[in-house]
Amino acid sequence: MKSEIKNSLFLGLFLTASFFVLSAPLLAHHSQAVYDEDHLVTVKGTVSKFEWINPHILLHVEVKDDKGNIDEWICFSGSPSMQAREANWNSEEFKPGEQITVQGFPQKDGRKIMLGAKHFRANGDEVQESLAEQRIYQGYADRRAKEGDKK
Repeated sequence: MKSEIKNSLFLGLFLTASFFVLSAPLLAHHSQAVYDEDHLVTVKGTVSKFEWINPHILLHVEVKDDKGNIDEWICFSGSPSMQAREANWNSEEFKPGEQITVQGFPQKDGRKIMLGAKHFRANGDEVQESLAEQRIYQGYADRRAKEGDKK
């Protein structure tokens, strides 16, 4: 009887450990390598859609080019829970029709998709960002400063 309990306990511990080992990749996050974090771009336009969805918030911005054509930029931000917790964002943070300026890092393949790092209202007020966005922008600023020191 004691041996059965030992075997059951061992099997339970083995299955639990196996579950954690196999589920670890599910907790992994994808890379930001698709974004060119050495080139900051600024887009100014009109919010067409604000998606408060997981895994990332999406802000759609209609931007007029030099010829008056409208391009839609999609600006990624952190998760809703992270933005709510760290930057006090909510599902009504940006409204369709609102004028906005977004600074961020464009996708390397040329599509009009960016990792948003800073957001500004039409009146120039900066919107608070999560720690992740702050770190991404600060990394860019630090690299620029180092390059300036080398010149």
